[in-house]
Amino acid sequence: MKNYIYKTIFSIGFLFVGFSCTELDLVQEDAASSGSWYQNKDQFRQSLNEGYREVFWPVDQSPEGWTDDWQRRDALDAIKAGTVSSEYGTASTNWSNMYKAITRILVVIEKLETQDVLSAEDTKLFKAEANFLRASYWSYLISHYGDVPFYEEELTVDESFEIGRTNKDEILQRIYVYYDDAALNLPVSYGGLKYATKGAAYAMKARIALYMGDNAIAAEAAEDCMDLGEYELYPNFEELFVSSTKNTKETIFHIPRNSDLNENRNDNVRDYLPRNHGGWGARQPTWELLASFECTDGLPVDESPLFDPQNPFKNRDPRCSMTIVPFGSLEDGDGLTPSDGSNFMGLEYTPNPTKKEVMDFASNSLIKNNDTQSVAAFAAFNGLAWKKGVDEDWKDYITDPDLIVIRYADVLLMYAEAKIELNQIDASVLAAINAVRDRAYANSGIPNPAVTTTDQEELRRKVRSERRAELAFEGRRYMDLIRWRLAEKALTGTSYGMLNVATDGNVTVPPTGPLMDNVVNPGLWFWGMKPEVDEDGLPDFSAMLNAGLCRSLNTINFPERQYLWPIPASERLLNPNLTQNTGY
Repeated sequence: MKNYIYKTIFSIGFLFVGFSCTELDLVQEDAASSGSWYQNKDQFRQSLNEGYREVFWPVDQSPEGWTDDWQRRDALDAIKAGTVSSEYGTASTNWSNMYKAITRILVVIEKLETQDVLSAEDTKLFKAEANFLRASYWSYLISHYGDVPFYEEELTVDESFEIGRTNKDEILQRIYVYYDDAALNLPVSYGGLKYATKGAAYAMKARIALYMGDNAIAAEAAEDCMDLGEYELYPNFEELFVSSTKNTKETIFHIPRNSDLNENRNDNVRDYLPRNHGGWGARQPTWELLASFECTDGLPVDESPLFDPQNPFKNRDPRCSMTIVPFGSLEDGDGLTPSDGSNFMGLEYTPNPTKKEVMDFASNSLIKNNDTQSVAAFAAFNGLAWKKGVDEDWKDYITDPDLIVIRYADVLLMYAEAKIELNQIDASVLAAINAVRDRAYANSGIPNPAVTTTDQEELRRKVRSERRAELAFEGRRYMDLIRWRLAEKALTGTSYGMLNVATDGNVTVPPTGPLMDNVVNPGLWFWGMKPEVDEDGLPDFSAMLNAGLCRSLNTINFPERQYLWPIPASERLLNPNLTQNTGY
C-alpha cells in the first residue's frame, strides 16, 4: 500500500483563502489561523491535506520543456532561449507557491505544539507529516534559487519585509532534520487513506542530497528506502504511466488525480496527441532524446553496428518505442519499410511525406495523414510524438494519471549514482542499475545487455544514460542537467527538425521540396546519417545539418547564470534586504 490522498478531501480549499499582501504569504487571516479552527483531529487532518495540492508539487512533465528531451515546434521557453530575468513568470509563481505552502504548514505546526485535543500518537504523526511537507518545499527552493529567506515560525508583516537570505547549506541541514523526523515517525504504509510515509521521507531526502552533491547522505537515504522492502518495480514499464494504473508498488509518493472530481493533468494534453487523433502534435520529443537510447547490444547509436538511421527505432532499448511513437521497421523480419508507420491507438503513425494516407485499423480503411507536413503544415516539425503514458484515455483531451513525485526506479538509480560518485562501487551498484534495465527488457523477448563494468567513469556515463531512458517525460531531466553542470552544453546550440516539404491536403498530389530532394528520394529517410554521441552522452546532429539533411528549428542558449533562478523582482521591491543571484 502506498501513500496518496483522495481528492475529495481537497475540496476544503475554502479553509485557506486569506493571503498576505506579500508574495511570501507569511500572514494568514483566515479561520485556519484563528481560534475557530483546530478544535479536533479532523480539522488538523484537513489542514495538512492542503499541503498535497498539486500546485505545491511542480514536478509534472512541463519542466521537460526546459530540457533537451522536449520541444514545442520551433518555440522557445525563456530558459532555453537564455532570456530568464527577474521578471520570469515561472520563477515568480513557484517562489510564491512554495512560500504559501510553507506558511500554511507552519500554522499547523504551531497549532500542534499548543493544542490539547489530539492524542500523543496523533500529534507525533501529524508533526512528522508536516515536517515531510516543509522539507520538500524548502528542497525545491534551495535547488532552484540557492540561498533563500528561511524561517521556522510565522513572521509578522514587518519581519517579512526585512528578512534576508539564508545560506542554502544551512537550510539543507534543517531539511535533513525534517526528513529524519518524518522517517522516524511516519508509518511504512497506511491501511486506509494514504499520506507521506517513511519511504517517501527517505526517498525525498536522497533526492535533495544528490541535488546538493551530498553523495554520502544520498546513498544512505536511498539504501534506507530500499531496505524497507516495501517497494518493487512494476513489471510492465509501458503500463506504469497510463491513467488506469494507480498507486503501484513502485510508487513511493504521488499526488492522485481523478477526472470525476475535476483533478486532471493540468497541461494541455492536446499538444501531445498526434493530429490524426484530434491533437495538435505541438509538443514533441527531441531528436536528441531519440538518439540517446542505447541499442540492444548496450552501445550508443554511433558505436553500435545494429543502429540503422533509416529505421531509428529498430534494435533499440525497448523504452525507446515505449516513450516515443515508433515508425519504420522495428525488428528483423517484420516486413516494414522506413516509410511505414506503427499502430498507435488504432491509427497508423508515420511522418513520412510520401504517406499522405494512413491506415485506420478499426475500419480497415485509409484516412488522410495529418501527421505528415506534406498534408498538414503544423504536423510535428521533427516527426516525433510522445507515447509514454499516452493512451485511449487522452482522446477526450482529459486524463488523470497519477502525478508521480518519486518512484522506486529513481531511488535505485540515485543509490547507484551516489555510490559511483563516492567510488564505492560494488555488486549492489550493478544490481541496482541492472534491476531497472531488466524491467525495461522484461517483456521484449530481448535479453538485457547487463552493465558489468566497475570503472567509475564508464559507470557514471551508464547511470546518466539510464536516468534519461528511464525517467524521460517525468520532469527529472532538467534538474539532472543542472546538478551535473551540463545545462550549458546540452541546452546551447540547435533544435533540429526535418527539412521543409510543400503542404497540400490533396492526397493525390505528390510531395515536393527539400525534404524530398535531399532525404526521401535518395533513400535516406528518416535520418541521413548516424548522429555522433559525445563523452557526456549528448547526441550531436551538426554533421547532418551541415550536409543539408535536416534544418535548424531555433537556436538555444543556456547562460551560466541560469543554473540558479532569479529572486523575483517583485520580492526585492518589497524587501530591500533580498540580494539577487549573480547575473540577474
